[in-house]
Amino acid sequence: INLEECDSTNNYIKTNYQKLKDRLPVLVTSALQTAGRGREKRTWVSPPGLGLYSSFGFNLENPHRLNLLPLIAGLSVIRTLETMTAVEFGLKWPNDVLCQNKKIAGILIENVIMEKTVSCITGIGINLNHTLNDFPGELQEKATSLKLAAGFTTPVREVNPVLAAVLFQWLEKLERGAHDEIIQTARQYSNFLKNKRISFHQPPHNKILSGIFKGINSDGGLILENDEGNSTIYYTGEII
Repeated sequence: INLEECDSTNNYIKTNYQKLKDRLPVLVTSALQTAGRGREKRTWVSPPGLGLYSSFGFNLENPHRLNLLPLIAGLSVIRTLETMTAVEFGLKWPNDVLCQNKKIAGILIENVIMEKTVSCITGIGINLNHTLNDFPGELQEKATSLKLAAGFTTPVREVNPVLAAVLFQWLEKLERGAHDEIIQTARQYSNFLKNKRISFHQPPHNKILSGIFKGINSDGGLILENDEGNSTIYYTGEII
Protein backbone atom coordinates (compact mmCIF):
# COMPACT_ATOMS: atom_id res chain seq x y z
CA ILE A 1 0.00 0.00 0.00
CA ASN A 2 1.72 3.18 -1.21
CA LEU A 3 0.68 6.41 0.49
CA GLU A 4 1.67 9.97 -0.28
CA GLU A 5 1.07 11.02 3.32
CA CYS A 6 -0.11 9.58 6.63
CA ASP A 7 0.36 10.25 10.32
CA SER A 8 2.44 7.08 10.69
CA THR A 9 2.53 3.82 8.78
CA ASN A 10 2.17 1.84 12.01
CA ASN A 11 -0.95 3.82 12.86
CA TYR A 12 -2.32 3.18 9.37
CA ILE A 13 -2.15 -0.59 9.89
CA LYS A 14 -3.60 -0.37 13.41
CA THR A 15 -6.46 1.91 12.32
CA ASN A 16 -7.28 -0.30 9.33
CA TYR A 17 -6.50 -3.61 11.02
CA GLN A 18 -9.98 -5.08 10.68
CA LYS A 19 -9.89 -4.49 6.92
CA LEU A 20 -6.29 -5.67 6.53
CA LYS A 21 -6.12 -8.69 8.84
CA ASP A 22 -7.26 -11.13 6.16
CA ARG A 23 -4.74 -9.71 3.67
CA LEU A 24 -1.61 -10.17 5.77
CA PRO A 25 1.27 -9.95 5.14
CA VAL A 26 1.03 -6.34 4.04
CA LEU A 27 3.56 -3.56 3.50
CA VAL A 28 2.50 0.05 4.00
CA THR A 29 4.91 2.75 2.89
CA SER A 30 4.51 6.52 2.81
CA ALA A 31 6.44 9.35 1.21
CA LEU A 32 5.68 11.54 4.23
CA GLN A 33 4.76 10.91 7.84
CA THR A 34 3.23 13.81 9.75
CA ALA A 35 3.53 12.08 13.12
CA GLY A 36 6.23 9.44 12.73
CA ARG A 37 6.93 7.59 15.96
CA GLY A 38 9.91 5.87 17.49
CA ARG A 39 10.34 3.85 20.64
CA GLU A 40 9.48 5.28 24.04
CA LYS A 41 6.93 7.66 22.40
CA ARG A 42 9.67 9.63 20.65
CA THR A 43 9.13 11.39 17.33
CA TRP A 44 10.71 9.95 14.19
CA VAL A 45 11.67 12.84 11.90
CA SER A 46 10.13 12.02 8.50
CA PRO A 47 10.80 14.72 5.88
CA PRO A 48 9.16 13.97 2.51
CA GLY A 49 11.12 11.85 0.07
CA LEU A 50 14.33 11.66 2.12
CA GLY A 51 13.83 8.47 4.07
CA LEU A 52 12.10 5.13 3.99
CA TYR A 53 9.00 5.08 6.17
CA SER A 54 7.44 1.62 6.05
CA SER A 55 5.51 -0.81 8.21
CA PHE A 56 5.11 -4.52 7.75
CA GLY A 57 2.06 -6.31 9.07
CA PHE A 58 2.23 -10.10 9.36
CA ASN A 59 1.16 -13.03 11.51
CA LEU A 60 3.57 -15.12 13.53
CA GLU A 61 2.66 -18.79 13.69
CA ASN A 62 5.03 -19.34 16.62
CA PRO A 63 4.63 -16.42 19.03
CA HIS A 64 6.92 -17.99 21.65
CA ARG A 65 9.99 -16.31 20.16
CA LEU A 66 8.40 -12.89 19.88
CA ASN A 67 11.34 -11.45 21.83
CA LEU A 68 13.63 -12.22 18.85
CA LEU A 69 11.57 -10.06 16.49
CA PRO A 70 13.39 -6.79 17.35
CA LEU A 71 16.74 -8.44 16.59
CA ILE A 72 15.41 -9.80 13.29
CA ALA A 73 14.10 -6.38 12.26
CA GLY A 74 17.45 -4.74 13.02
CA LEU A 75 19.41 -7.43 11.21
CA SER A 76 17.12 -7.09 8.18
CA VAL A 77 17.87 -3.38 7.94
CA ILE A 78 21.62 -3.98 8.26
CA ARG A 79 21.66 -6.70 5.63
CA THR A 80 19.60 -4.50 3.29
CA LEU A 81 21.95 -1.54 3.69
CA GLU A 82 24.95 -3.83 3.17
CA THR A 83 23.65 -4.61 -0.31
CA MET A 84 24.01 -0.92 -1.16
CA THR A 85 27.38 0.07 0.29
CA ALA A 86 30.58 -1.20 1.88
CA VAL A 87 30.03 1.04 4.91
CA GLU A 88 29.90 -0.92 8.18
CA PHE A 89 26.83 -0.99 10.40
CA GLY A 90 26.24 -2.00 13.99
CA LEU A 91 23.25 -3.22 16.00
CA LYS A 92 22.58 -1.42 19.26
CA TRP A 93 20.34 -3.79 21.23
CA PRO A 94 17.58 -4.43 20.60
CA ASN A 95 17.10 -2.91 17.16
CA ASP A 96 18.74 0.48 16.57
CA VAL A 97 21.00 0.43 13.53
CA LEU A 98 24.13 2.55 13.81
CA CYS A 99 26.57 3.80 11.22
CA GLN A 100 29.78 5.52 12.29
CA ASN A 101 28.36 5.57 15.86
CA LYS A 102 25.28 7.48 14.75
CA LYS A 103 21.72 6.26 14.32
CA ILE A 104 20.74 5.58 10.72
CA ALA A 105 17.59 3.53 11.28
CA GLY A 106 14.99 2.96 13.94
CA ILE A 107 12.31 0.33 14.47
CA LEU A 108 9.00 0.37 16.32
CA ILE A 109 7.25 -2.97 16.88
CA GLU A 110 3.65 -3.13 18.04
CA ASN A 111 1.76 -6.40 18.31
CA VAL A 112 -1.94 -7.20 18.09
CA ILE A 113 -2.37 -10.26 20.29
CA MET A 114 -5.45 -12.34 19.49
CA GLU A 115 -6.63 -15.55 21.17
CA LYS A 116 -4.61 -17.88 18.94
CA THR A 117 -2.38 -15.67 16.79
CA VAL A 118 -0.12 -12.67 17.06
CA SER A 119 -0.27 -10.02 14.36
CA CYS A 120 2.97 -8.07 14.29
CA ILE A 121 3.33 -4.49 13.11
CA THR A 122 6.96 -3.68 12.45
CA GLY A 123 7.64 -0.06 11.56
CA ILE A 124 11.02 0.71 10.00
CA GLY A 125 12.47 4.14 9.33
CA ILE A 126 15.76 4.47 7.46
CA ASN A 127 17.56 7.76 6.89
CA LEU A 128 18.57 7.55 3.24
CA ASN A 129 19.06 10.94 1.59
CA HIS A 130 19.16 13.37 4.50
CA THR A 131 21.83 16.04 4.64
CA LEU A 132 22.97 17.34 8.00
CA ASN A 133 20.58 20.29 7.78
CA ASP A 134 17.62 17.97 7.31
CA PHE A 135 17.97 16.87 10.94
CA PRO A 136 16.82 19.11 13.80
CA GLY A 137 19.72 20.65 15.70
CA GLU A 138 19.47 18.24 18.63
CA LEU A 139 19.81 15.26 16.28
CA GLN A 140 22.71 16.46 14.16
CA GLU A 141 25.25 14.90 16.53
CA LYS A 142 23.28 11.67 16.94
CA ALA A 143 21.84 10.84 13.51
CA THR A 144 23.22 10.13 10.07
CA SER A 145 21.99 8.96 6.68
CA LEU A 146 23.21 6.69 3.93
CA LYS A 147 23.99 9.78 1.86
CA LEU A 148 26.13 11.29 4.60
CA ALA A 149 27.93 8.00 5.25
CA ALA A 150 28.41 6.76 1.69
CA GLY A 151 28.12 9.89 -0.43
CA PHE A 152 25.35 8.93 -2.84
CA THR A 153 21.60 9.35 -3.24
CA THR A 154 19.37 6.28 -3.02
CA PRO A 155 15.97 6.04 -4.76
CA VAL A 156 13.63 5.32 -1.86
CA ARG A 157 11.33 3.12 -3.98
CA GLU A 158 14.19 0.67 -4.61
CA VAL A 159 14.74 -0.13 -0.94
CA ASN A 160 11.36 -1.64 0.02
CA PRO A 161 11.56 -4.73 -2.24
CA VAL A 162 15.02 -5.61 -0.89
CA LEU A 163 14.02 -4.96 2.72
CA ALA A 164 10.85 -7.03 2.37
CA ALA A 165 12.73 -9.98 0.90
CA VAL A 166 15.41 -9.88 3.61
CA LEU A 167 12.91 -9.45 6.47
CA PHE A 168 10.80 -12.41 5.39
CA GLN A 169 13.90 -14.57 4.96
CA TRP A 170 14.74 -13.89 8.62
CA LEU A 171 11.13 -14.48 9.68
CA GLU A 172 11.21 -17.83 7.93
CA LYS A 173 14.33 -18.69 9.93
CA LEU A 174 12.46 -17.74 13.10
CA GLU A 175 9.46 -19.89 12.23
CA ARG A 176 11.59 -22.96 11.50
CA GLY A 177 13.55 -22.58 14.71
CA ALA A 178 16.92 -21.27 13.48
CA HIS A 179 17.30 -19.32 16.71
CA ASP A 180 21.03 -19.93 17.08
CA GLU A 181 21.73 -18.32 13.70
CA ILE A 182 19.66 -15.28 14.67
CA ILE A 183 21.44 -14.88 18.02
CA GLN A 184 24.93 -15.42 16.59
CA THR A 185 24.35 -12.86 13.84
CA ALA A 186 22.96 -10.33 16.32
CA ARG A 187 26.02 -10.87 18.53
CA GLN A 188 28.30 -10.29 15.55
CA TYR A 189 26.78 -6.89 14.80
CA SER A 190 26.58 -5.94 18.51
CA ASN A 191 30.18 -6.87 19.25
CA PHE A 192 31.40 -3.26 19.04
CA LEU A 193 29.72 -2.62 22.40
CA LYS A 194 30.86 -5.75 24.23
CA ASN A 195 32.67 -5.12 27.53
CA LYS A 196 31.97 -1.40 27.30
CA ARG A 197 30.14 0.61 29.95
CA ILE A 198 26.64 1.60 28.89
CA SER A 199 23.67 3.43 30.30
CA PHE A 200 20.49 1.40 30.10
CA HIS A 201 16.92 2.67 30.35
CA GLN A 202 14.62 0.14 31.99
CA PRO A 203 10.87 0.65 31.71
CA PRO A 204 8.31 0.63 33.23
CA HIS A 205 10.04 1.93 36.37
CA ASN A 206 11.89 4.56 34.33
CA LYS A 207 15.22 3.55 35.83
CA ILE A 208 18.58 4.43 34.28
CA LEU A 209 21.09 1.71 35.01
CA SER A 210 24.84 1.73 34.38
CA GLY A 211 26.93 -1.33 33.75
CA ILE A 212 29.07 -3.36 31.39
CA PHE A 213 27.43 -4.74 28.24
CA LYS A 214 28.32 -8.44 28.22
CA GLY A 215 26.44 -9.34 25.07
CA ILE A 216 23.18 -11.04 24.09
CA ASN A 217 22.03 -14.26 25.72
CA SER A 218 20.57 -17.28 23.93
CA ASP A 219 17.02 -15.92 24.23
CA GLY A 220 17.84 -12.48 22.83
CA GLY A 221 18.13 -10.68 26.16
CA LEU A 222 20.74 -8.06 27.04
CA ILE A 223 23.32 -9.12 29.63
CA LEU A 224 24.30 -6.24 31.93
CA GLU A 225 27.05 -6.62 34.53
CA ASN A 226 26.98 -4.31 37.56
CA ASP A 227 29.96 -2.95 39.47
CA GLU A 228 29.90 -5.96 41.82
CA GLY A 229 30.36 -8.32 38.87
CA ASN A 230 26.80 -9.67 38.98
CA SER A 231 24.94 -10.05 35.69
CA THR A 232 21.24 -9.46 35.00
CA ILE A 233 19.38 -10.27 31.78
CA TYR A 234 16.88 -7.73 30.42
CA TYR A 235 14.29 -8.35 27.71
CA THR A 236 12.85 -4.83 27.62
CA GLY A 237 14.54 -1.46 27.67
CA GLU A 238 17.18 0.21 25.56
CA ILE A 239 20.79 1.34 25.57
CA ILE A 240 20.98 5.12 25.71
